[in-house]
Amino acid sequence: MKEITVYNSLTRKKEILKPINSPDLNIYTCGPTVYDHSHIGHARASITWDFIVRFLRSLNYKVIWTRNITDIDDKIINKANELNLHPDKVARIYAHSFHEDMHALNVDWPDFEPTATQHIPNMISFIEGLIKNSSAYQIESDVYFSVSSFKNYGQLKGQPISELEKGFGRIEVNIKKKHPLDFALWKGVKDSNDHGFESPWGKGRPGWHLECSAMNYAIYKTNLDIHGGGDDLIFPHHENEIAQSESFTKSKFANYWLHNGMILVNGKKMAKSEGNFITIKDALQNTTGNALRFFMLNSHYRMPVNYTEEGITAAKNGIDRITEALSDYTTNSINPPNEENEYTKEFKSAMSDDFNSPQALAILFKLTDNIHKENEEKIKLKLQATLYNLCCVLGFDLSLNPKTNTGSSTKLISKIIDKLMIWRKECKLKKDFISGDKIRDILNETNIEIKDLPENTYKWRIKS
Repeated sequence: MKEITVYNSLTRKKEILKPINSPDLNIYTCGPTVYDHSHIGHARASITWDFIVRFLRSLNYKVIWTRNITDIDDKIINKANELNLHPDKVARIYAHSFHEDMHALNVDWPDFEPTATQHIPNMISFIEGLIKNSSAYQIESDVYFSVSSFKNYGQLKGQPISELEKGFGRIEVNIKKKHPLDFALWKGVKDSNDHGFESPWGKGRPGWHLECSAMNYAIYKTNLDIHGGGDDLIFPHHENEIAQSESFTKSKFANYWLHNGMILVNGKKMAKSEGNFITIKDALQNTTGNALRFFMLNSHYRMPVNYTEEGITAAKNGIDRITEALSDYTTNSINPPNEENEYTKEFKSAMSDDFNSPQALAILFKLTDNIHKENEEKIKLKLQATLYNLCCVLGFDLSLNPKTNTGSSTKLISKIIDKLMIWRKECKLKKDFISGDKIRDILNETNIEIKDLPENTYKWRIKS
């Protein structure tokens, strides 16, 4: 099995990936809090973990991927009050919207997708364990984790508690806490009519940080190989996950911490107050899922990405250039085996170096150029098979490329186009150029692009 190096945020260096029980590989990534439509930052994270999982599986790792959904949170409750709906209904509406977006981006389903409300009993048991070993304490109907009880607190952020307490992230102010950085494991409701769940400490809701730890323990019952998320989650969320999980299990929580970079929009941090907040649905009004995926993969996953109209246009042109090389390739023909060659070796080498997707795309372009130059049909078919397979590893939806779709509707479209092109050829022979150009115009109006080739042949594709 090929050696893979990953950048571990915990040690702040590249390390060789050594699964606990190879070839099994457990991965947990933080999913959305479903109180609104998902934005392009969610697209960046989701595409990142999707292509990483796809690549690992292509190397025959038996990946078990979990991505959670936070379906109980103050933001959800506030949205429910705004819409005069039950919080559970709000969460289900926006979870469904998130799944629509994932389908549009060709993000695969994780093996597990737990929700917070499914695991309330697990969270209560988790808190009871932390109280029992003096890692947590109760204040009225609230329960807090004691950061002073965990000697390695601050290891992921790389700063001591004395520096951290100066203020980072979602830290709740409560003068009753033993330490300013102590964080809520259970938040009691202030009014009995507020939405909450029964617990030994009274009616309330779980703390945001607790959810992932409890769900991980419920699903895996062992250390994680990889924990992933956005780099905005390093502190306090992931720091707190480590502290509470390792205090509960008395063992290492995750061996490797991977974090994707954030999204900027026209050089600025995305925010509704800036007027540059873009949902995935907004973005897909002006481009395709493949183009958006290409745009994200064209930057290394750890780097920030600047979302611009120019960048999206370039991404659309890039994926069109790649898929055009597959325009006459059909998956229902007798394909050559997915054999190792110079391109697959280069691809694996690039991706094995901390999942270097920009370099992987460069290899796809090299393949694309050679396909266009190749005149020998058998060699061309092998190159196309390689390109097709590598595109699938990166998660591009090639069913959008008409010739790789083997459905009857595509065959019918191809037959109609063939008839029109025969008619166009006859018009040219008769020097009826007006009618010939009209046929091309009709095809263009229906979003079908024709490219004339030597010897009266042609290629066609549905424009993305």
